[in-house]
Amino acid sequence: MRGNRRRSSLIVVSNREPYTIKRDGRLEKTVGGLVSALDPVMCSARGVWIASTRARRGIKVEVPPEAPSYTMRLVPISTKDFEDYYDGYSNSFLWPLCHITLDRVYLRDSYWDSYRKVNQLFAEAVVEEADGRKTLVWLQDYHLALCAGYIKKKNPSLKLSLFWHIPWPPYDVFRACPHRKEILRGLLANDLLGFQIEAFTRNFLRCVELELKDEATIEGDVVYTERGRTRVRAFPISIDYGWFEEAALSRKAERFLRRFKKERNLQGRLMGLSVDRLDYTKGIIRGLSALELFFDKYPEFKRRFSFVQIAVPTRVSDTYLDYMETVRRKVYSINSRFATGDWRPIEYIEKKFTHEELAGLYRGADLLMISSVYDGMNLVAKEYIASQIDMGGVVLVSLFAGVSEDVPGVITVNPYATENYADTIKMALEMSDRERQRLMKRARSHVRKNDIYRWVDGILREIRRTK
Repeated sequence: MRGNRRRSSLIVVSNREPYTIKRDGRLEKTVGGLVSALDPVMCSARGVWIASTRARRGIKVEVPPEAPSYTMRLVPISTKDFEDYYDGYSNSFLWPLCHITLDRVYLRDSYWDSYRKVNQLFAEAVVEEADGRKTLVWLQDYHLALCAGYIKKKNPSLKLSLFWHIPWPPYDVFRACPHRKEILRGLLANDLLGFQIEAFTRNFLRCVELELKDEATIEGDVVYTERGRTRVRAFPISIDYGWFEEAALSRKAERFLRRFKKERNLQGRLMGLSVDRLDYTKGIIRGLSALELFFDKYPEFKRRFSFVQIAVPTRVSDTYLDYMETVRRKVYSINSRFATGDWRPIEYIEKKFTHEELAGLYRGADLLMISSVYDGMNLVAKEYIASQIDMGGVVLVSLFAGVSEDVPGVITVNPYATENYADTIKMALEMSDRERQRLMKRARSHVRKNDIYRWVDGILREIRRTK
């Protein structure tokens, strides 16, 4: 291991590291709102960020590289255990389960074995770093559901919190988990448990009520067990509003948008936009089906309106590759049916754009569509709102995405009600400038006030107050 041991008051634990180590030894900051928000907090606390590595030996290094202030510790996990814990239990089982896509759930006994083992490895690293001191430990996401239980067995005095970034499903779905009692007990070992929206906290508490009725008592948002108490609260995650607003104002973003539109013959046309990972939970097919019906039902929008679907490739398992092919076939079908001359209804792009480029696209798009079949929050909507400095865009959000409950000024749609969705697209495109600005002003005010830094501060304050 590299780096010096330091006294820490805050330990963050996540599967993914805040800085990647390049082959030449350089450290590169991981792109993402969570890292951007927590980096200065960790520097101030002189904390420890624990993540995983598939290297054979553990790594301990001081970060950020330009002004080392906190420790990044990478816990070594074997290739087999990582595959079964991450690709297996976390993403072949928990991910589809929590997104209510049970037909995609796949579970093997080895997945659960490795999930428990890896959570124990993370817990051992936490206990070692805390070294008996009063320390706040903040666990991140569904990869670490059991970690708090293992930590508390070794050091019950530590304050623990976990934020569950993805949805928590209703009990009738969660009961498909054969390890549901173990998962619930592991999560209730935390002093504070955070979810994206109130609906998910209600789902979780209902699961506790039905599954652990003989060992847990619920009073409001607090669950009491023989091991202590756990407060369960909603903390809607957000973005760095100021960064996206500034990026959208930049000359670089303006030049990129101008070049993008010119290359795709989009000048002078209304432009719609979706930015999604190529993941079945994002409802890309649902959105495309609504657009197909829209162009069929309202032919006057042909050549006047083009829709840009950015689909970012993610995992490489058969499930995701099959979904990618389904999306491609749908786009081809729509374009073959409606394209005329130099115009295509769907501009389909499989590529990961930089945040600076996205800020330009967000600013220039007249319409954003979020078609998720189930989503924890969906930060694309908030990024779009922050980038809408001209306040001319409209946000259509699936009612199954957390952002629909969190942000005012968005228009909710049901991705399963295809014709209503198509009609709502028309309504949004024909909306008056005054109404567009009214809605966007409400949305921007909310996201500006409730940015990622307020989210981090709110959770850390709540952890410190927890007894």
